[in-house]
Amino acid sequence: MTAARGLGVIAAALMVAGVSGCAMFNRGTLHYSRTTTVGHELIDLKDAKDKGALSEEEYAKAKKDILEGGPVKLEATCSGKR
Repeated sequence: MTAARGLGVIAAALMVAGVSGCAMFNRGTLHYSRTTTVGHELIDLKDAKDKGALSEEEYAKAKKDILEGGPVKLEATCSGKR
């Protein structure tokens, strides 16, 4: 391996280590801000329930979260099963 290639490999390894280290030490505070109106969120939520994307229980919990002013916390699954 040539010296230039060796330095390139070392530089790439340091970059990967640096990027992964940033995520590991990122302990900042998450701030939530609404970018839509409560009414629009409720309309979107009802639409999702009507299309079968949410169960009645998920809909009720999300609606409560929206009306209380906080972020909506739903459990997501990749398989589509709840």
